[in-house]
Amino acid sequence: MSQTTLEGSVNTPLLQEFPPLLKNRNFKLLWVGYVVSSLADRVHWLVMLQLLCIVILHQKHWDSQPWAQLNLAMFTPFLLLAPLSGIVSDRLPRRAVMISADLARATIVLIARTVLLVGAQTRAFNTGTLLVLLFGSEILLSSVGEFFIVARAAMVPNLVHPRQLLQANSVITAAGTIFSLIGFLVGIALISWSLQFAMYVDAGSYMLSAFCLFLMRFPKGFNVPRAAASKGKSSLGKFVQDARMGGKYLRRHFRPFQAIGLEMIFFAVSAIIFNSLPGILNGRLKLPDWATPCFLAIAGVGMVIGAFAVSRAKQGIPKEIGIAWATVLIGISLLLVSLAAQWPTLLIGLALAAFFGAIMFISVDTLLQRIIPDYVRGRVLAVRDMLVNIGLVSMTIPMALSRHVDAYTQTLLFGVACFTGILGVALVGVYIYYQPLPLPEALARRIVTGYMTVWHRFRRANACLIPGSGPVIVAANHTSTLDPLALGIASPRRRIRFMMAREYYDIPFLRRFFGWVGCIPVNRTGSDAPALRAATEALKAGDVVGVFPEGGISTNKNVSENRSLRPGKPGIAFLALLSGATVVPVYISGMRPHVSVRGDYLGRSKISLYYGSPMRFENLKGSHKNRELLQQVTDQIMAAIAGIRDRVEKVEGLSAEAVSSGPKLVKI
Repeated sequence: MSQTTLEGSVNTPLLQEFPPLLKNRNFKLLWVGYVVSSLADRVHWLVMLQLLCIVILHQKHWDSQPWAQLNLAMFTPFLLLAPLSGIVSDRLPRRAVMISADLARATIVLIARTVLLVGAQTRAFNTGTLLVLLFGSEILLSSVGEFFIVARAAMVPNLVHPRQLLQANSVITAAGTIFSLIGFLVGIALISWSLQFAMYVDAGSYMLSAFCLFLMRFPKGFNVPRAAASKGKSSLGKFVQDARMGGKYLRRHFRPFQAIGLEMIFFAVSAIIFNSLPGILNGRLKLPDWATPCFLAIAGVGMVIGAFAVSRAKQGIPKEIGIAWATVLIGISLLLVSLAAQWPTLLIGLALAAFFGAIMFISVDTLLQRIIPDYVRGRVLAVRDMLVNIGLVSMTIPMALSRHVDAYTQTLLFGVACFTGILGVALVGVYIYYQPLPLPEALARRIVTGYMTVWHRFRRANACLIPGSGPVIVAANHTSTLDPLALGIASPRRRIRFMMAREYYDIPFLRRFFGWVGCIPVNRTGSDAPALRAATEALKAGDVVGVFPEGGISTNKNVSENRSLRPGKPGIAFLALLSGATVVPVYISGMRPHVSVRGDYLGRSKISLYYGSPMRFENLKGSHKNRELLQQVTDQIMAAIAGIRDRVEKVEGLSAEAVSSGPKLVKI
């Protein structure tokens, strides 16, 4: 932990480092295994559909009812086996579970599909027997696949830094979608050429996925989850206890339960779209069978673009955007799909729904992985799978049983679109109601965040360490007029009132705005008692005050290159000792050398902000009249900022993910 003394030694340790995603061997192998399995799943799906509709039922084209029946056989095992798969994922090495699942799926495909195809071609089995074999093998294959899915989802947070989770999930989703798209196209080509060869390609893909996972290397014991012990219980008792643990966790923690509820709705909507598409394209629009996988593939492009957009959000996506507004836009896109009279309009609506759906799903999935602890993650994610599959199955059953499902798909999609849009609007209202800042200020912050993120590539490199309540002084280096904007958007829950030079504060068309956001004007020509008094009153009221101890913007180019800091002014120590406020040191890097205000705002930068551990000087409260002590405290605050800078310089070029081990309060 950080240690600070009056002698000025500052040591701010780093969090454990992880390599970048593209250099992370284990993540890359997991990624390759997943995308190869995704390709195999799509080829397998088309093989099954061809066997069911054309070979066994002797239909001329694919219909919505057999499509939904096949979905039902695929989704039901996920619903029934989710608790068991979560327990296995938390009790056994997750990589071994995934490898075993891939090898089992390859074996099932080779044996079951060969028997089906030979039996159908030689008429060794009647239609009823063939249907039992087909749906039975699909249920068995999906049962094994559930163990793979849960183990993979639970394993990702073990391989990457928590701040890399959003990018990791985006990369996985994008790649899985791309290979699903390729799988649809490859599957169509293989089925047209040789149905039997398509089955062998399917099995080979699962084996390749298992081989990639086998090549992963971990420290001893890394891949074995540490599950809670269940001493004195029988095997059945341990199973029951483990099965209940995920449910108990969700009952006690509302945020994961809320996120899983949203995913359940998302998958229910996806099931309706997926099952309705063949009837719409083949029945209403009179397109050939191959149009359905092609439309799904093009919709996959929308998902890829959505996942790529999420991966570019280095600071993550605010929940009201990634979840609430994305849900609203999904509803609008589905409305376009339900009302489409021509296939281009339907295709555009489908691609847009997939784009916003990827943003929403990745945001929710990342939230779950971040907030669920590792010891119970597999079980909670298994409960998640069970609940989302309730949504899938509940929407699929009536479509699988109805012979006239194609007649009401358009009405059903219209209802789903309206429901989704209303849900999104309700979520927007909830986020606005519960957000901690006044609405105008919250909207202004979103605009500033977009500008800083896109134009200046701003990122907050570690967690915000500003305490949630009480008086706080945020002390940062000062190299640009953009520094207050960077500090403001890096404090997500508390407003920072900045002490700023009066010559900027008195600009006529900005004075009202500066007063609205609570800025405190300072006369830099000498001592400014009114400014210090205003800042002290703000701190006594429990506000956060932003201070640049150097006393002004540095024009030294070396400052912007992370090499030197100017001596601090004692005013910050005066405020800290008089008010007893917590001091949070901050270091900002990547600013362009300051020339003018216009140059700061128009010129592009690559800005990073680093928080240091909070500091308390409570033992010195009331000593603000001791000039020697004021200078010592000022020097210590500047040393803390310099300590962050030194840590940043050491890790820059490798990974500057964090500069502080946590919000420890250092007492003097």
